[in-house]
Amino acid sequence: MGDDKVILVIDDDPEICDAMQTILEEYGYRVCTALDTVRGRELLEREKPNLLILDIMMASMDEGLNFAGSLKKREGVWGIPILIVSARPPAERGYGRSVDQDLDWIAADIFMEKPVDPEELIHNVQVLLGEAEAVAQ
Repeated sequence: MGDDKVILVIDDDPEICDAMQTILEEYGYRVCTALDTVRGRELLEREKPNLLILDIMMASMDEGLNFAGSLKKREGVWGIPILIVSARPPAERGYGRSVDQDLDWIAADIFMEKPVDPEELIHNVQVLLGEAEAVAQ
């Protein structure tokens, strides 16, 4: 299914990176992982992934949001789809708008809340990579 597609996972939790890598590799994707956006940017430039899976809260509460926003403003390799997988901060849970209403501000194509269901993760990856139709047939 992965057809040599490369996915970059950036999350400050090594266990999350390992779990996502295991799930994604079972579906034939090649996975690169980084524990911060500095290393993530290096891998992004070198590996030219087809998809970025990104946590929001890493060294700071909005590190992932800032990183996603900077990528969405650029062309070329930076114009890849972004799937944010993150826990919502407690203050955000009381926020009156839904994440879907704020996806343009969040600069992600899809937002998933942790813990992630592996089947839902694969479905969203396939949607963002344009593979969902092939799966449905």
